[in-house]
Amino acid sequence: MINTNLVSIIIATYNRANLIAETLDSVLAQTYQNWECIIVDDDSSDNTEEIVSKYNSDSRIRFFKRPAERIKGSNSCRNYGIEKSSGHFIMFLDSDDLLLPDHLFKKIDVFTNIHQIDGVVSKTIMVSNNKEVVKKELRTVLTDNILEDFISLKVSWYIHDILWRKSFLKDKVLYNENLMKMQDRDFHIRRLIEEPTLFLCNEYLTLYRIHEKSKSADSNCNVAESRHNAILQIIHSLEQEGKLSVTIKNHLFKHQVQNVIVLHEHPKCFRLYLKLIGKTFNFSVLYLKWLLKFNIGYISFKLTKRGLRFIQ
Repeated sequence: MINTNLVSIIIATYNRANLIAETLDSVLAQTYQNWECIIVDDDSSDNTEEIVSKYNSDSRIRFFKRPAERIKGSNSCRNYGIEKSSGHFIMFLDSDDLLLPDHLFKKIDVFTNIHQIDGVVSKTIMVSNNKEVVKKELRTVLTDNILEDFISLKVSWYIHDILWRKSFLKDKVLYNENLMKMQDRDFHIRRLIEEPTLFLCNEYLTLYRIHEKSKSADSNCNVAESRHNAILQIIHSLEQEGKLSVTIKNHLFKHQVQNVIVLHEHPKCFRLYLKLIGKTFNFSVLYLKWLLKFNIGYISFKLTKRGLRFIQ
């Protein structure tokens, strides 16, 4: 029988009363039934708890509120969920996304047949709120240079795409609770630095809802500062392991300069940009080209409110 090892599904949620029932229904519909679902609510102001309480008859679904002494945010909720978990395997699921019925079965099947792996990766379909297909993620592959390729976005996956062997995550710093942005990429990059043995289940097993984003969200200085701090911490982790190559420096710099334009009225955040230059500076032609291009664009934008084409 394949159905032997417990899977812990960790769901952090905040004000998703209108969607979380569908997510839980997709968990209940799994063909692999040996799971527990741990929901950690981040102090929702809607009736999320009431909706989840309708599933109380299934003891596998457990609801917790984030302890008051823990930092607010999904990162804290996920870490707390892991602390409460009992499974041999761990996966994270957002409270608005949907698992296809064979999601767990196909991954546990891999773990059952290939013992020396730390995680199984699957693919994601992006859908609208009414579940119409928007696009499929085509970058979910495994390569020989996976760390650089993930950082450069040649390779990409989402938090629900990997089922982890819990023993691989043991005694590691998991989600950085001080980050407001890029927490998932930070988590995955730090895992890739640790060189896990991964297996690609080359199938689309999750539906990821695409929501309309607030245009002002990323222009908030605190959010932008968190984004920069995430990059700086990734650089620090790479430096410690001797894996901060020129190629990685270039990609981290390019990724960030495209976000800096929203900070033109925030000197504090611009100082973080200068710190980023200090951490990524190198004499490669590509880097110097990007640096010149950005500075021309930034000065032009400051003076004329034009010049975005230099940055993008």
